[in-house]
Amino acid sequence: MADDRAAYRGVEDRAVACYTEERYEDGVGLLRDAMPQLPSWRADLAHLAACLLGAAGRPAEALAELRSAFDAGGWWHRRILVDDDDLASLRDLPGFADLVERSHARALAAGTATRPPLIQRPAGAARGVLVALHGAGEDADDAIAAWSAAVAAGFVLLAPDSSQRNTPTYRSWPDPDAGLRDIAAALAALPAGDQGLPLIAGGFSAGGRQAILWALAGEPGRPAGFVAVAPAIGPAHLDPTQFTAAVARGVTGTVLLGEQDDDVRDDALPAIDGLRRAGLRCALTLLPGLAHAFPTDFPDRLHNTRELTVIRASLKSL
Repeated sequence: MADDRAAYRGVEDRAVACYTEERYEDGVGLLRDAMPQLPSWRADLAHLAACLLGAAGRPAEALAELRSAFDAGGWWHRRILVDDDDLASLRDLPGFADLVERSHARALAAGTATRPPLIQRPAGAARGVLVALHGAGEDADDAIAAWSAAVAAGFVLLAPDSSQRNTPTYRSWPDPDAGLRDIAAALAALPAGDQGLPLIAGGFSAGGRQAILWALAGEPGRPAGFVAVAPAIGPAHLDPTQFTAAVARGVTGTVLLGEQDDDVRDDALPAIDGLRRAGLRCALTLLPGLAHAFPTDFPDRLHNTRELTVIRASLKSL
């Protein structure tokens, strides 16, 4: 399964490059070629192909691509079909609305059950718990891999899967309240000896947004602060009524953001500025040349705890 996931991501990266370069036919071709080899990702591949076809001005073909994947057992949450600008040209086609509703019904029937959270512990006494939230289209395995240096720094690493899925394999954090419920369930799975340790919210992209919103909400568990990498957050996601209480609790934050991160930078910067103007201590590091990704030296940053003010503050509080 891990090999298939890596293969899917390779195809996805190439398809997105085709989209960016407006080589729509090339992108559709490579996606269709991959479908027989990656049946578990059939819905994801079809959605990408439909977006390329929609962008190419071929909505009927795009709808046919979705129908074929649906007939093969695939499904999509309503939001991924109706909110995607590349599929806007499909909305008035006969049968599209029906496909959306039938697909959404299948998504609801699939449920929200997740596997138990992944947990890694340091060799000695733990200084705290870092809850690492994966990005959109990722899962807890990705979070464990990205944040594993926290274990060497003395932290229990707790990584839950989001229960929210856009496809059978695509998880994200679109509903913050549902995300908080997932986090609460993950915290309840911690061994009793780890239950009272200081909490840090960590996350990448959509998971970074959820980490920030959890720290501001203060529950469950009242995290001391957050470490967010490339957070997919904007001012509209924030609830200013939470700012005063978060400042009073001493919540601190660290944000790492690539200067070339065109996916989230323009929304994230005003959101972070709003937090700072409200009095929240939030360190921002803009990384030259970095797009929407972890910096290559992230393990060193996390292990050495020199730049991540939230971890440094937690260490001082013990």
